[in-house]
Amino acid sequence: MSWQAYVDSTLLGSKNVNAAAIFSATGDSVWATSAGFTVKPEEIKTIATAFGDGTKVPELPTGFHIGGVKYITIKCELGKIYGKQGKTGIVCVRTAQAILVAHYGESIQPGQAATTVESLGDYLRGVGY
Repeated sequence: MSWQAYVDSTLLGSKNVNAAAIFSATGDSVWATSAGFTVKPEEIKTIATAFGDGTKVPELPTGFHIGGVKYITIKCELGKIYGKQGKTGIVCVRTAQAILVAHYGESIQPGQAATTVESLGDYLRGVGY
């Protein structure tokens, strides 16, 4: 499956996220993105830097920006960052080679969005990505 298909079918197709992108783990290249979802280079670099090499829990105590919007960091776990802005939010998951970034809207339960993105991350880890 292509990276774009993961965004379109697996993430957006779930209806649990309304925008998504996949980046290299270093944040220096965009592998796939949904239409209209723009993550600035400095924004994904902040996320990539927080993840580091993937062996430590990321720290973003002052929040982070995606698409020019500031999100409050609500939780960080090994390989995962969760942010919220009002009734919307962001889920970021790091695998060995990729960073998944997905946005969910007001009508989507945060847990459903997180499960969708985490499941794709688990699958990609399982196949070596």
